[in-house]
Amino acid sequence: MSARGGVVDVMLRRELLPWTLLGLTLGMVEGATAAVLVKTRFGDAADPWAVNLAVAFVSGAPALSNVLSFAWANLAHGRARVQIMVAMMALFAITVGVLGLAPSATGGLLFTVLSVLVARAIWSGLLTIRASVWLANYPRPVLARMTGRIVVASSLTIATSAALTAATVAGNAIDPRWLYAGASLAGLGAAWLYRAMRVRREYQLIRDEQNAAEGGSAFSLQNLLAILRADPQYREYMFWMGIYGGGSLMLTSQLVVILTEQLRVAPATQIVMLAIVPLLSLPLFVPVWARFFDSRHIVVYRARQGWVLASAMAVMAIAVLSGWSALLWLGAAGLGIAYAGANLGWSLGHQDFAAPGMAQQYMGVHVTLTGLRGMIAPPLGIAVYQLLEGLQGGLGRWSVMLPLVATAAGALGFSSMRRRHEAPMQRRAIVP
Repeated sequence: MSARGGVVDVMLRRELLPWTLLGLTLGMVEGATAAVLVKTRFGDAADPWAVNLAVAFVSGAPALSNVLSFAWANLAHGRARVQIMVAMMALFAITVGVLGLAPSATGGLLFTVLSVLVARAIWSGLLTIRASVWLANYPRPVLARMTGRIVVASSLTIATSAALTAATVAGNAIDPRWLYAGASLAGLGAAWLYRAMRVRREYQLIRDEQNAAEGGSAFSLQNLLAILRADPQYREYMFWMGIYGGGSLMLTSQLVVILTEQLRVAPATQIVMLAIVPLLSLPLFVPVWARFFDSRHIVVYRARQGWVLASAMAVMAIAVLSGWSALLWLGAAGLGIAYAGANLGWSLGHQDFAAPGMAQQYMGVHVTLTGLRGMIAPPLGIAVYQLLEGLQGGLGRWSVMLPLVATAAGALGFSSMRRRHEAPMQRRAIVP
């Protein structure tokens, strides 16, 4: 084993357990699980419109919270990463623990939504800063495979957290407050362990950031606009990510509402279908997607992964419209396969566009725009559902066609980018 490979392995070992433990914490505020909990706990405590809108915001919170990414990038710019991340992990864990104190009344609904949004905002900061750590510690040819191992381990503990939540919803066997307390303790343990983490050549990373961003200025909305103006390829990539990602973000909240109000699927079953099945798909399919990612540009990767997601959403739409429960499970499995690839693409795709020292800036652009579509897409999906349902009872389930069309349009955009990306290589291949 080379010295470089040995260092990479050491870095991976130091990261693996903290992120695995944090999966237990994250599971309590993960989109589908949190959305089902809100719909189940507050369904009779407030106006249906208000509850469904809360479902939209909670399911979209993982994306919505990213609108503050520029602030997190600002915080980490030119500074040592590990100390900041340890503090943020601890704060994230405490915020999740506080969720267990929410009362089961209308005021509790608002408290829950705000707490989930705060927790997810902190998590978005961890992801923003983590991207630069991964890029520094893992060489590009093995980047997806190394980080994929962390994603897989974390997904298993998120699934465990979701399974415990499903058991609680199904039989009231565990007081939810204990679940939130245990998840909080796991997060605090992760923060303690992460203190041993190091960033390779961090001094060089900090210097590159300071030199690259106009004499050391940190990320801002002005930087975001400057990057998009200066890099037309990344601008187009972000445009299609907005269309594609908006469709994906609409779907979860719509499914929770439709499965509850129209198909009468039990809350525990919803958690298994919308959270646990996709999460358990990650260990199986992240390694497959990682090998594909490591050998191709992100636009080629997204062109393939986008159509997989669109196909899975088509199956789910047919299942919802027909009420065929077996097809719901097949659609959930397909979504899990597609989400496994989306996870890697979202975390690492920006680095195929970023110059040295600009990875965190480009990630900041990506996650900030993710936050904007997280603010718009889930409420829009629920508004379309409510509008159709108001026209005629049962018509609301047709709202699932909107995210399907948006995701397919995004996949078409990525495919167009792929053809233009591969055209020069094809021309060189036929030159005698």
